[in-house]
Amino acid sequence: MEMTMHNIKKGFGIAFMFGLTAVLTGCGESSDELDDKLNHDVKITLVNSLDYMVDFHVKKRSISTGYSGLFDSDKIASKDIPSNSVANTYNYSYKVTNNMVNFGVRDSINADKEDRMTTTLSKNDNLWVIAWEASGDRELSVVDKKQSNNADVFNVRLFANGNYAVSVDGNHVLNTEKGKVTTYLKVANCANGLKVADKAIDLCTGDFAKSYLLVVDNSGKRVMAEE
Repeated sequence: MEMTMHNIKKGFGIAFMFGLTAVLTGCGESSDELDDKLNHDVKITLVNSLDYMVDFHVKKRSISTGYSGLFDSDKIASKDIPSNSVANTYNYSYKVTNNMVNFGVRDSINADKEDRMTTTLSKNDNLWVIAWEASGDRELSVVDKKQSNNADVFNVRLFANGNYAVSVDGNHVLNTEKGKVTTYLKVANCANGLKVADKAIDLCTGDFAKSYLLVVDNSGKRVMAEE
């Protein structure tokens, strides 16, 4: 039987595909196990410390398209997040071949204020995305969620929009840095044990032994989010 070059190429292509599948799936790996290796899941929670309600947008980033399409309606991860509040956690899945993602927030009412950023993800990330403002400049920052639970105290770390003195029970313990998160502090007195820029930070809406991220400015607490 005569075998044309087309048939030879076709046969080689089929063999190559079977071989590649065997390499990818390994010895006895199921398609679910393969999917788990090729796709990763992360959790993302927006903290809105801005003075207005926002929508939170998430979109896979492509080098060729940049931020294009980020603020399309089908890229909304959380909608109508009130000022100084925490959104519901958003579950995001991505392929290991592209771990870049765009985050964006937009004014829910007037849609005239937009802020965006790009970051890279790692498997099982659990992230805060903080929308904040300093002297009229709005920013987005990403912080890993982290717990440091200790009994009989409030366990808190601070994210500040400026450099402020921090005291616990009247003792200076550290200074915040603009756009950065501090180490954990242990606070026993929820009403006025913690002060930032000499302003008492009320922790009494929280619970002893739990961990919290506090977004603060020179007027005091803006958001208290349980880690």
